[in-house]
Amino acid sequence: MQWVMHRQSSLAAAVLLLLLLSHIPARLLTWVLPPNVTLTGLTGTLWSGDAARGWVIVEGKPLLLGRVSWQIQPWRALWSTPVMLQAEWSNQQLQTRVGLGLTGDWLLTDTRLQFDARVLGQFFPLYLGGTASGQFATLAFSNNQVARAQGVIRVQDAVWTARSGNIPLGTYRLAVNPMSGEAGAVRGALQTEQGALQLEGDVTVSPQSYEVALRATGPTARDESFRRAVAMLATPTAEGFDVLVQGQL
Repeated sequence: MQWVMHRQSSLAAAVLLLLLLSHIPARLLTWVLPPNVTLTGLTGTLWSGDAARGWVIVEGKPLLLGRVSWQIQPWRALWSTPVMLQAEWSNQQLQTRVGLGLTGDWLLTDTRLQFDARVLGQFFPLYLGGTASGQFATLAFSNNQVARAQGVIRVQDAVWTARSGNIPLGTYRLAVNPMSGEAGAVRGALQTEQGALQLEGDVTVSPQSYEVALRATGPTARDESFRRAVAMLATPTAEGFDVLVQGQL
């Protein structure tokens, strides 16, 4: 009889603990967020809640996430990605699952995102308009760098936003996969789906360096005004121009 009472007491204590944990307010989440992530207007609990506004500091610049919601499934922590995350701001959307890998890398799975291509201009010397979207089976980050990636990025109805008016470019697809033989390196193969600027080539990123090697052909690639606009990045050819950009990370 005593062991039955002891077992019931242990079960009651466990249930009470779970009830207490389930009501931890969402505002305590700010204690464990990385220093480059900010959430404001928190409601709900630690396990399921919302933030009215969120942003991430990337290369010293704020990247707005908009309204953020999450749900934590702790039973997935040991073998998968326990956090379901959604963020929405205007036409910018993000859906993903987040977890921490055995090596300490941040792991994202089943990731879908959509954003205005003009956002890229905050971080790269690109004057692009259009709609960018992506689907990734896996994304892993280590020391604020991409350690592993497998997915597809698509830029639809891209335009070059020139002062004299937008120049139509086309729609492009970048297939991203890990590079064999080099840990932490990823390669993106760029293809043109349609458009007046035909692009093909590779984008490679490793823990120490990056390289963009593209060949441009088509009517826009031979347009003198556009060639002058990209002169700092491009080398003229008979069919258009080539782009080769390399750097250290």
